[in-house]
Amino acid sequence: MTMLLGQFCFSVNDSLIKWTVLKMPGNDNLFMVVFFRGALMCLMISTILAFQGKFRFERIIKLSVLHGRGLIEVGLTFSFLTSILMLPLTDVYTILLTAPLMITASGVIFFKERVGPREWFAVSTGFAGVMIVVWPDEMGWEIGYVLPLFATLMIVIREVYTKRLPHHYSGLEIVLITGLLLTVAAGIASIPFWQTPDWAILVPVFGASLAVSVAHVMTVLTVRLAPLSVTSPGRYSIIIFGAISAFFILQEIPSLSTILGSIIVIGSGLFLLGLEKKKA
Repeated sequence: MTMLLGQFCFSVNDSLIKWTVLKMPGNDNLFMVVFFRGALMCLMISTILAFQGKFRFERIIKLSVLHGRGLIEVGLTFSFLTSILMLPLTDVYTILLTAPLMITASGVIFFKERVGPREWFAVSTGFAGVMIVVWPDEMGWEIGYVLPLFATLMIVIREVYTKRLPHHYSGLEIVLITGLLLTVAAGIASIPFWQTPDWAILVPVFGASLAVSVAHVMTVLTVRLAPLSVTSPGRYSIIIFGAISAFFILQEIPSLSTILGSIIVIGSGLFLLGLEKKKA
């Protein structure tokens, strides 16, 4: 349930961020929007920790393994949010869902793990589904498709990193440190493009900050409390949530190639998951 709630909140956050940036004048507002979202998110999380009597400033600023996770999240967030401005939301989500397939393939390359023909069939079929989504149309190939592929790599690294974090850090502390690093990075990146914002944008940005805060906390709790093999199927729900939020907030309708490609990717991922469970 926590995974489903997290995926729903991620999809709402992504749609609100895209809607806000596209509604603002100019094309260089992403970093500024991310800065305001991050500042609001950090304020909310800090307030909750303070009310719980668990806010420890020295733990937040002291260099730790959490800051390493935060840096991974910065690269992931910037590449992902840039890609959703260039591409339909469901296209990006379909590519991100190849993360389990990438984990299997990287295990062979970097850890000399043995993978059978059925696993390779699942991996190759999944990537074929991605190719259906990214295949050039009459307008040519979109360079933006490189960004969600990079974001997928960052997701794989983040998941492994999160699994190994010490348990004396709470989920809220993990999200706060990640949010602080992301806010500082976005603030610095927005300086060359800074403009006085229409403060009305704080309404959807506040909604995005609330959604992304809940999403991150739910993700951390899910990864920590349950095996990846159990939680992975819930990740595919973001395609459904994303299509719904993109339709109502952005008026985006997924193409037939995106629908077909996402079905293939999801089917491959679930088939691979079934093989992993049989091994266990």
